[in-house]
Amino acid sequence: MKLLSIPLAFAAILIAVSAVQAQSVKIKERTKFYSITGKTAPEFARAMTKRGPYSRQHRRRAWATAARSMTYQLTRQKTARGCKLVDAAVALKITYNLPKLRNERSLSARQRKKWRKMYALLEKHERVHGRFYKEFARDAHRKLLRLPTGSNCRALDRSAAKLVKRLSAKDSARNDRFDRNDGRNYSRMRRIYTSS
Repeated sequence: MKLLSIPLAFAAILIAVSAVQAQSVKIKERTKFYSITGKTAPEFARAMTKRGPYSRQHRRRAWATAARSMTYQLTRQKTARGCKLVDAAVALKITYNLPKLRNERSLSARQRKKWRKMYALLEKHERVHGRFYKEFARDAHRKLLRLPTGSNCRALDRSAAKLVKRLSAKDSARNDRFDRNDGRNYSRMRRIYTSS
């Protein structure tokens, strides 16, 4: 077996470059809550339907949502050949909006267990959306870094905007597909709030 020897100074440079690249995608996640009350699973369901956050994607209120906001910044350099991309930074904000049951302590043990199952299913579903958003941001960053030199900086900016728009549409389609296909989660939820 042949071992590859990397000089320490070079290894330090590699580590530094990796750290800079890792910092070029900044992700912030936060969770907001809306308040509901109820004593039984059907009441929890009705309260969430009435008070849940509005989903622009579905054009109605939802029981829980995960929303993304992504921005990017390009560092460019004019050269004899045009405008070259030197670096790209991507910032992603994910906001989860989930229900909070105000009177959980006053519930019977059975109904508390049902509520916790309902909440866990909602959170699990939204966290998958969050994972997709993170993958989208990292993919956008990787592909922005590969943009070819533009004839001028305006052309480079247009190429970047087109790329991000295309990737954003792909991400939205993926999330829509997931919502349509997550039947197992919806079935479990339905069984909880329709059973006695």
